[in-house]
Amino acid sequence: MPFEHINLQSPDVSIEAGLNSAVDVLRSGQIAVLPTETVYGLAVRAADEEAVRRLIQIKGRAPGNPFALAFSGLMPITDYATDMSTLANRLARRCLPGPISLVLDVSPRDSSYHLLPKFVRHHTSRNSMVSFRVPNHPFTQSILTELDEPVILTSANRTGQGDPITPQEIISELGADIDLLVSDGVLPFVCPSTVVKIDDNEYTVLREGVVKAATIARLTAQMFLFVCTGNTCRSPMAELLCEQLLTERLNCTPETLEEKGFVVLSAGIAAGYENPASIQAAEVMRRYGLDLTHHRSQLLNETHIRFADHIFTMTRTHREAILSLWPDSDTRLNVLRIDGGDIADPFGSSESVYYDCARQLETEIKKRLDEIL
Repeated sequence: MPFEHINLQSPDVSIEAGLNSAVDVLRSGQIAVLPTETVYGLAVRAADEEAVRRLIQIKGRAPGNPFALAFSGLMPITDYATDMSTLANRLARRCLPGPISLVLDVSPRDSSYHLLPKFVRHHTSRNSMVSFRVPNHPFTQSILTELDEPVILTSANRTGQGDPITPQEIISELGADIDLLVSDGVLPFVCPSTVVKIDDNEYTVLREGVVKAATIARLTAQMFLFVCTGNTCRSPMAELLCEQLLTERLNCTPETLEEKGFVVLSAGIAAGYENPASIQAAEVMRRYGLDLTHHRSQLLNETHIRFADHIFTMTRTHREAILSLWPDSDTRLNVLRIDGGDIADPFGSSESVYYDCARQLETEIKKRLDEIL
């Protein structure tokens, strides 16, 4: 029986009809080839044991080489990896969706993983560790969202063969064995995802793919983000003071702070484009032995919020503004002052007011570092 082909690059394709058809194919226990941002993947519902058996036969997968589970986003994964460490949460928040597979522990009793058929669990785990993937392709994301359950996703080739990079190669190799091909031309990366195993707060790169090991190392760093209004006074002073305090505690230099696992940034909720720090702020930092002359303001954005582990605002109003845009940041978001009060804006004031502000910033950052470290 010929397979159905949905060509996303065809001007005549109906995305809605294609989505419905792809979901129906998977729900009926059939096998689909779906695009990701890396390579094309063979997909079946993880809860469908017969479909998984057929996938294993087509793939020629050897025992002991478990399949990955693909989800629509991070939140569903937390039902399966219910005891994610700080590092696991950090990498998941920063990397998913994207070309990274995270290998996480599913042993806790409250994990939904235990609801999958025993045969499926045997072929998707090793020592209670499972590989989780959130592909960053809009059509495949829509399929996974509509299904609202995990699928097994593995490269669309037979074991031992190279990854196909065009729909024509998939048709030539697997056309007789699949039920649906969703094609989108040559994919962006044409390279497998990077696989990272996380054991508590330690990680191992099991396979280096699109994202290199050096980048993974940077992505594991703990990030502090200081936020004010214009990013020319309070938050850039806080950024430099925090870096100085961290280097003192870690006995390192600012240049090696990232190697020690820390990154410090600042931004403004209403910042202009690349404005310099105020003259008074730069002078006060000079008195601390710190250089603010090269600072340029930046507007707070989605990436800042997604990557930051600790977000400190100068006022309660700043915090409320961030929450209104990014409510999921709540657990990582605090006003800098321990007592919940505001740090007043010194803008337009004398240098002595700026110096008092810097002293207050230093005191509050020390308190926060005592809590965190």
